[in-house]
Amino acid sequence: MPRVQPFRGIRYNPVKVDPGKTVCPPYDALSLPEVDNLYGLSPYNAVRLVLGRQQPKDTRENNRYTRARDFLKQWREESILIQEEKPALYYHEHTYGLGEHTLTRRGVIASVRMNNEGDKDHFRFYEHTSKAPKLDRLRLLNEVNANLSSIFGVYSDPKRVIETKLRPSLGRPSLEFSTHRETHRLWVIHEKETIDAFARLLQNRKVLIADGQHRFETARVYRDRMRASTGKNDGNQGFDYIQMYLVNQEEGLTILPVHRVIPDSMGVGLVDLEYRIKELFNMIPYDNRKTFLSALNKGGKGHLGLFVKGIPRYYLLELSQDADFERFLPVPLHPRLKEMALPILHESILQPVLGISHADAGSRILYTSSADEALNLVSKARADIAFLHNPIGIESIMEISETRVRLPRNSVLFSPQVPSGLVFHSLE
Repeated sequence: MPRVQPFRGIRYNPVKVDPGKTVCPPYDALSLPEVDNLYGLSPYNAVRLVLGRQQPKDTRENNRYTRARDFLKQWREESILIQEEKPALYYHEHTYGLGEHTLTRRGVIASVRMNNEGDKDHFRFYEHTSKAPKLDRLRLLNEVNANLSSIFGVYSDPKRVIETKLRPSLGRPSLEFSTHRETHRLWVIHEKETIDAFARLLQNRKVLIADGQHRFETARVYRDRMRASTGKNDGNQGFDYIQMYLVNQEEGLTILPVHRVIPDSMGVGLVDLEYRIKELFNMIPYDNRKTFLSALNKGGKGHLGLFVKGIPRYYLLELSQDADFERFLPVPLHPRLKEMALPILHESILQPVLGISHADAGSRILYTSSADEALNLVSKARADIAFLHNPIGIESIMEISETRVRLPRNSVLFSPQVPSGLVFHSLE
């Protein structure tokens, strides 16, 4: 793996602000109402940096990106944000609720060098990306010259070296705070022996980019532009590195499905869908929502759920063993994807029947990890169609990433997402 090293993180000053009111979800997990709520929570909430409000009178010189730059500078001058005196790693424990259970995920925040073109690439990817989010993040990065959120990376260490050797020696956390149903504990690690041990552990391990692929690809573009403008190509500059939140998959991960809701089907209804679906899936009707969701959950990756506005019935779609779906595809599917209903949905139904390509999925699809929310949007006539699917396990995701093929964007959610505002990473 590219070199892992400590860095002088920039963090909120707990003497001046409540960290529980300053962290926020990653930019792509925020809705406009959530942005408004976070604005009201604190004048120093990180949402002003990662996804500031757009104003009607925005100009090239004064916009959400330049305001983020100015907020970052102002908060540092006012000591709302303070920088570590010496480089460190940051060990984080994230305790959260899942249904009736309380779980804890542990990760290490570090600075990680991105690979050069031609180098052996130890990073792995599993989803399609699109152009618009990368352009948006590049505009922000050009202004702030800092990583405002961590890329979520997953590695494998069956021996659990960090968990068994590092965790018992940590002592009291440097920071502890709570948000809704969540508790965060952060340790700042300066000890060279511990830092070196973690760097050695990650030296040659593959890392899955579980969340933040758009930001990761943007960071590579930013790095290349900075190299061209500065002439510094030694691989040791701030822009050669990216802030990552690294989690051992053997610790256990919560992976949720991300359902597809079509607000406007452009007049396509059940009759239009049914002729194609029946060539690919067995359609099993259900009148009861609870029974339907139970059957879907038991079905696995070869099953989908369908609910259409105006139809008082739910449908379980079971991938047919005899389906000749290849004849509906512009290019053949990779063998690893042929047994998975979600990519078949996109390539055989969403694109040819509903006219939703990977490129415009972001504007025509609403995504949610709540099956009830997806179904309620349709039942309350706020959307036309809901497609539900089951979570994809980490082993399958790892296998897919090794093939270099891609799942549709927003196939799964690694939950909870790493909050923005725990640590900022200056690239200057």
